[in-house]
Amino acid sequence: MNIFDIIRADKTNLNLGSWKSGKIPHSVFPLSRGSLQLGRGWEWRNVTFDALGRSFRVLVGISEEKEFYRAMLAMDDEKLLKVICHHELHTTHWNWHCHLYTGDVNDIYPGVLRDKEKFIPWPAFSQDECSVGFNLDKASALTKAAVRFRFQAQGGFL
Repeated sequence: MNIFDIIRADKTNLNLGSWKSGKIPHSVFPLSRGSLQLGRGWEWRNVTFDALGRSFRVLVGISEEKEFYRAMLAMDDEKLLKVICHHELHTTHWNWHCHLYTGDVNDIYPGVLRDKEKFIPWPAFSQDECSVGFNLDKASALTKAAVRFRFQAQGGFL
């Protein structure tokens, strides 16, 4: 199973968490290092769904002040997550891009935010500047993640 299989799969048991700020509890996004903190000024929400006989999570985070957006797709794996993809826009560099693993997601090291030995950036950029304006807010941040990971049709919230 790879990221493309997951994105294309039918999703069930969709659950949209509410927007929050501060630390992300280990129970919401379990990684090896304990609770995750995106930083001051960030708001986040967790989305869960089932697909292909597995459970998945998408952590959507936005800092309008810092002009940074991130949606992380992860697969539940026993007590920890296997993070599969980071879909991002931050105006400090590049345009819309992902850091992802294109192989079998079962091979990803569990509990880390980004498996640096396996992840690749996509697309590749030749310049380190962003030419895309940051026109996201909390509502559009969720919509962007829903479209990217294709859980929008089942949720009925768009």
